[in-house]
Amino acid sequence: MNLNAKQNRAVFKLTGNTLISASPGSGKTRTLVARAVHKLDILPKYKTIALITYTNAAADEIASRLVAEKNVFIGTIHSFCLKYILRPFSWIYNWNRPYVISYEQQKEFFEANADINLEETFGQNKFDELGKIRKKLDGTLDFDVEWNHTINLKIVASMYYDYQKTLKVIDFNKILYRSYKIVSQNEFVAKSLASKFYEILVDEFQDTNLYQYEILKTINQHGDCSFFMVGDEKQKIFSFAGAIEDSFEKAKNDFAAKHAELTETYRSTNSIVRVYSSIFENHPIIDNKSDYRYLNIKVSVIKTKKDNHQAYLEDVVNQLLGKCDIELSEIAILSTSWFTAFPASKALRQKYSIVGLGALPHKRISNSTVFLLRALSRHYVSSSIKTLRSIKRNIDMHLLENGLQFSEKKLNKKTNNLISHFLLIQANENIEKGIANFKSLFDEIFKLSHSTFDEIINLISDDEKHTWDIGQYIRTLAGVDGITCNTIHKIKGLEFDAVILNEMNENKIPYQKCISSNPWTYEDLSEEDIKNGRNLFYVAVSRARKHLIVLHNWKPSMFVDMIKN
Repeated sequence: MNLNAKQNRAVFKLTGNTLISASPGSGKTRTLVARAVHKLDILPKYKTIALITYTNAAADEIASRLVAEKNVFIGTIHSFCLKYILRPFSWIYNWNRPYVISYEQQKEFFEANADINLEETFGQNKFDELGKIRKKLDGTLDFDVEWNHTINLKIVASMYYDYQKTLKVIDFNKILYRSYKIVSQNEFVAKSLASKFYEILVDEFQDTNLYQYEILKTINQHGDCSFFMVGDEKQKIFSFAGAIEDSFEKAKNDFAAKHAELTETYRSTNSIVRVYSSIFENHPIIDNKSDYRYLNIKVSVIKTKKDNHQAYLEDVVNQLLGKCDIELSEIAILSTSWFTAFPASKALRQKYSIVGLGALPHKRISNSTVFLLRALSRHYVSSSIKTLRSIKRNIDMHLLENGLQFSEKKLNKKTNNLISHFLLIQANENIEKGIANFKSLFDEIFKLSHSTFDEIINLISDDEKHTWDIGQYIRTLAGVDGITCNTIHKIKGLEFDAVILNEMNENKIPYQKCISSNPWTYEDLSEEDIKNGRNLFYVAVSRARKHLIVLHNWKPSMFVDMIKN
């Protein structure tokens, strides 16, 4: 694996706890994987390493690059806690075996409590709103969340916790709370983890939440396990999800970590690098080594109107495909929110293949069943070692979330059966029948009912049941050949030849809550609002390799004015 001088130093020279600030396109994942490979090469007997990612997609990407015969954990903090803390140590507090609450069970919670309306405002998702129910480190309910609902947070939390207790399940927030409690109150657990792991590598460290930080910090205090933490404070965009403030500064002290920067970039044109460097006053000086650095393509800022915006957006896409010869899969249309992204996706879906929001004939469902189905779909569309590894990792996650365990021999047999039967699916089969067959296959393999598939069928309109076949559904779910249309938060870590920033308007970035529509009145911006908006805009701009087009159909965002100047 070829590394530049700064990457080489981070991988081989820096020992002990290490913090790496990685600018956009500077080879963060390459450095992370190279460090893991190095640690595996010198791994002491009876030790292992762990790579903790922010998303399952990031875990799949790292797993595809890390070819290792030794057992290595690659996954999110929730999977890490389930596997290494809750499963082996829940007995300390007489907790039940950890089963993760499913999408179906959350749906049933709302059906049983019809008076709980968490979708009062357009764009709200009731399942995401449930994710705001969490405890502080001391076990009391955390009220420091944005809760824009008539019903009281405390009432909903009490009912939701009682519901989980009745079903003997836990949600993702409780996974972290219980894991923190076990590690912080039982020294032998922290020592056991510190002894087991030679090094724990953490991706996207800037978005680390309080529980993850405290769990890792406690492990660090009880052994010789080292930590390799990679990220970029300028790309911190998940404050609303609990990302802590100044994670790098805190870690320098709490982990006594060395700090290094990666500032050679290999992604974008000089024009794009200049644009995103201008967003921060004290931006590091970037050494652009990209193959595209000398392309003479200007960054475009275009004002549209409310009534012609979608037509203009389609025209830009047509020009990128025709005049600029950009492939469909190398175009991304990025918005600040679901209710801005969805109309664009819905309009373009009539003409183009779409990946992301609005691409499927039903609304988003996020659970291990769907993640595994997507991994199988990608293997169906284009099989490779990479897609095989993704399937195996997602099977592990599915088993973990459902409290299932199989012997290695039985697991290999079930994995092979699942893949071989999935590949036999007839692409021209009706979508409803095809999804019903998915359910039968999953139920038979895992000996577990997968009502997610029933829910998918129920969410598809009668019209689309007649127009979609299962082959089209598999290709769309795989998301390997189409225009990416999504929110900025959802594409973190990705890059594209052409990026269109959609509706970069005042009030949308930075986000300002509307408090009256007659006349239009918004809450004042706080310093935190501006900081979060700046980070989000920075992430969006830095996804582009060659073409960056910024559209606004209202007064431009302050950041649009900044890059124009």
